[in-house]
Amino acid sequence: MAHAPALPSPPARFRRRLLAVMLVVGLVPLVLMGLLAQSALERLLSVSVAPVEHVLDDVSADLERQGISQARLDEARLNLAQAELARRALVRRVPLFIAALVLVSAAVLAIAAVLLGRALSRPVTTLTQGMGAYARGDLSVRLPAPEQPRDEFQFLFAGFNRMGQELLAQRERLKSAEQIAAWQDIARALAHELKNPLTAMKLSLARLSRAEGPAPDATRISEAVGLLQEEVDLLMRMTQSFSAFARLPSPRFQPVALRPLLAEVCALYQGTSPVPVELAPGEDVTLQADPDGLRRLFGNLLKNATEASQTGAAPVHIALQPQVSSVRVALRDGGAGIPAVLEGAALTRGLFSTKPGGSGLGLPIAQKIAHEHGGTLRLEPAPGGGTLATVDLPLAPPAP
Repeated sequence: MAHAPALPSPPARFRRRLLAVMLVVGLVPLVLMGLLAQSALERLLSVSVAPVEHVLDDVSADLERQGISQARLDEARLNLAQAELARRALVRRVPLFIAALVLVSAAVLAIAAVLLGRALSRPVTTLTQGMGAYARGDLSVRLPAPEQPRDEFQFLFAGFNRMGQELLAQRERLKSAEQIAAWQDIARALAHELKNPLTAMKLSLARLSRAEGPAPDATRISEAVGLLQEEVDLLMRMTQSFSAFARLPSPRFQPVALRPLLAEVCALYQGTSPVPVELAPGEDVTLQADPDGLRRLFGNLLKNATEASQTGAAPVHIALQPQVSSVRVALRDGGAGIPAVLEGAALTRGLFSTKPGGSGLGLPIAQKIAHEHGGTLRLEPAPGGGTLATVDLPLAPPAP
């Protein structure tokens, strides 16, 4: 199975909006209240002691004319001067106090908004991680959810877990159905492949065991035995092909330069093919793959293409087409073509061959190798006639 890219973390736009809303909702009333408080304090502190000082000056002059001591009067003047200094200091510090109060409130609101945003977005992050696990095919992941959900997120987690259980059950049912379908395809393929040789063997045995007429001569016996031997050899070849398909080795990934590998495969068929084999020029691509598996994959496709082409037909053309994160190999022949697109399960449905000695396993083997590399195989009618086979392979190896 190809490796699914990990889902990114949720964007922080919600938390930024929450921070902005809390700051606006909290600071606007606070600033307005601060401005009103500052105006009230300024009005209160705007009362000056200067008129009182004038009165004290008049009283001091009267006491001086009467020869009375002014010690207490001087003490009162000192207290008034200190009060005036305190008033002026307060007048200067009120705006600073209001600004500090607003800044502290803004910091508290910002911290509260960040904490609240994290608390609200943490379930979203948890849900995103669960979705990422499901995207990678791991349906066993379950999110923390009590039996009795206490909030909307826990209710959502419980629904997510139920969905995972249902998907896991459906996967098991689908796997069973696919296994049954695979056995049905194998049964149809074996029945088709075994029918003709078994019929010929039955006829040969009937000829040998025929009781009426003269005794069979050595020539007739030799012909019947020879036919039986040919059909037995055919059955043995079919058995070996199916056994080889079942024992295909696991891929061993390593860096592979694809163009030299394709040139090597083309060289194997260049001399024995009834039509020329052409590898289009272009840049090389290096990918993580199993070189033996790729040789078998493209060898089977090239063998089918050359056998489908008649002598004197257009050459078999192979092109290497690099993509952003993958590479495509397109192979086109000049044969009679196919009536419809073949891909996926259609490549393995009805495994049989119309060629003498063929096992019908060339395309299933090619598809299995492409699937193990995280790629795809597709056959379609080519424009102008023939068949176009495309193999898409990722540059990075699939997840185990």
